[in-house]
Amino acid sequence: MLGETTVGWTYIVIIALVTLTMGVDLGRNASIFCLVLFVGMWLGVLWLQDAKNVTIFASLSAFIASLQPAISTHALTLLSSILLIIYLIMIVYAFINDRWRITSNEIEHRSLGHRDDATGRGAKRVLASYPDVLELLICMSGTITVFSATGNKQLLVIKNVPFLPLRMKKISRILEFSNVNDYSAMIEDDGEEEDGTTV
Repeated sequence: MLGETTVGWTYIVIIALVTLTMGVDLGRNASIFCLVLFVGMWLGVLWLQDAKNVTIFASLSAFIASLQPAISTHALTLLSSILLIIYLIMIVYAFINDRWRITSNEIEHRSLGHRDDATGRGAKRVLASYPDVLELLICMSGTITVFSATGNKQLLVIKNVPFLPLRMKKISRILEFSNVNDYSAMIEDDGEEEDGTTV
């Protein structure tokens, strides 16, 4: 059975990771830069300790290792239960107000008892992006951006879509069967053709 110190450190690391994921968006380039910076700083610290006999970093590491955040398991259980209730409320709220239905003819946003908003087009450009590497690693979450048939106008943005790579495969299969023969699908929503002539 895990000791209270191990449980405490594990809980602290999880809270720090969740807070970092929710509060900071780290793109691919920023993540690579932070990783390279961290490795460079770590090697720099090792060099200072060996070549220059700088012991402040070793003392800091020993101080952190000596800490024993022994948090009561009962307190952790209570806190986790409260967070679980909040999380379930968020899931129910998202199911009621943020349900998306994508077909070959329309993209529909459903809010139970409030409104149903459908965007219908013959052909669309759907872009999947991953603005946060941590969200991608934890739950494969990303953003779906839907453009008009010509790709010049952004129609809607759906953020924080979990398991987005799997969902994009389904969306791609749906769009493969879209009817793109209608000339009106190549006209922008504002009633202008690609050359700017009003129809």
